[in-house]
Amino acid sequence: MEGGLTKSQITNCILSIFGILGNTLTILVFVLDRQLLKTSYNVFILCLAIADVLTSILLLTSPGFGLGDLYPRPTNIVLGEIFCRVLWSRVFLFQLVFFSVYITLLLAIERWVAVVKPSKYHMAFRGKRLAGYIVICWIWSFILNGMVLFDANFEPNNSPSNDICVLRFVFSGSFSRTFQLIFNIFFRMFLPCLSMIGLYVHMIVTTNNSPVASAASKAKLRGKMTKMVGIMACNLLITFLPNQVFYFFVVTGKAQIETPLHHFTAFLLFSTICSNPFIYGISNANYRRRYKKLLLPECIKRFSEDNGVVALKPRRVARVGPARPESPAMKVDDINDNTITSSALQRSKQKMEGGLTKSQITNCILSIFGIFGNTLTILLFAGDKKLLKKFHNVFILCQFPSHL
Repeated sequence: MEGGLTKSQITNCILSIFGILGNTLTILVFVLDRQLLKTSYNVFILCLAIADVLTSILLLTSPGFGLGDLYPRPTNIVLGEIFCRVLWSRVFLFQLVFFSVYITLLLAIERWVAVVKPSKYHMAFRGKRLAGYIVICWIWSFILNGMVLFDANFEPNNSPSNDICVLRFVFSGSFSRTFQLIFNIFFRMFLPCLSMIGLYVHMIVTTNNSPVASAASKAKLRGKMTKMVGIMACNLLITFLPNQVFYFFVVTGKAQIETPLHHFTAFLLFSTICSNPFIYGISNANYRRRYKKLLLPECIKRFSEDNGVVALKPRRVARVGPARPESPAMKVDDINDNTITSSALQRSKQKMEGGLTKSQITNCILSIFGIFGNTLTILLFAGDKKLLKKFHNVFILCQFPSHL
């Protein structure tokens, strides 16, 4: 679209919005019930949800992918080099993508240890070790994707594309660059996915064929968490593999970027930020139940209760014998005051426990849906600026920033 967003950019914006909504909902599940974080696999899932939210934000704001082409380009050489090598290269965007791959691998390893080596589980997945695993995955994913910092260059007179940034692969065509490319793709994609497949095959074969396998190990193999991680691993293999194969052909000069095939593989790659929350809810009843508690209209009723709006319904009690006179010390106003005070104390207690109250969570959900709906409308005007030639559309657009 001339002067607006392309179809691929609009698609990426929609993926980003759904990714922010779904993964924020997952994060709210853990905020509401922090007892879940006492198990190692829930810590990894929370880490994965946070990484997917950050990926969605970067996808929405990265040049060429989302709304990044709407802000001005720098003309200064220093700022231009920083812009091209850090922002335009999308180094942190793809680092988060491959960081998510290795977090999913950690989930598969955690399930393997729980099923095959249950005696070593508590030693392998203690609190400090969990943090160490996550930090190692973060550093390793940056190493695998850091070469792009040297490939992106600032060229303000670049024509005919009129873009100030170009991608020139260092040592392109040399043996060292080909080796580095194969090394990166193997450790980015093939090693994690092959490892996850191997771990699950080993779990199934060992548990089903071993005569000494305990009933607890067999129950964990059939458990909802193991199935959920297995679905996530298969989803990664389907969505990540085409993009990495295409990237190999781009670096070797056999394919070009900004083509329909490139946009399709990028769509598959970033679709995981939307699909993961759905996988949690579909394959795991615990997450599905907590999603319903956050999204169903029942939360509106709880919101009114938390704010002291309580409807007192008279209750008829069958009396035996003469009626006792009403005590002057207890009146209806006192009941109302006591009820509201009790509700306020309960609300204060919830806040003191370090979590959000139900009314705060309700407000968060309303805010998220407000951001989603109004951002979608703004994208409509960004994609087709001809709509702004009519005055009523200008007035409609002006009211949305206040809603956001």
